[in-house]
Amino acid sequence: MKRLLMLVLVLALLSGCSGVIMNAQYSQLLDRTAALSAETAKRAQADQLTPDQMKAALVDQAAVWQLFREARDGVKP
Repeated sequence: MKRLLMLVLVLALLSGCSGVIMNAQYSQLLDRTAALSAETAKRAQADQLTPDQMKAALVDQAAVWQLFREARDGVKP
């Protein structure tokens, strides 16, 4: 639960960054991930998710963050 909340906090902080330029694919990916994270956090806080659902959400979100890291580092998918 704490990890999920930390992820949401990080996403909120990233939305205030300026000077980040990304292509349309990554921009869309970021928007979808932020929306999914917000919805997951809302449901988790309302105890509407099972532990397995929370784990799956964190694993999926970690995979998206890895894509951003690879793009930053110039790693081709």
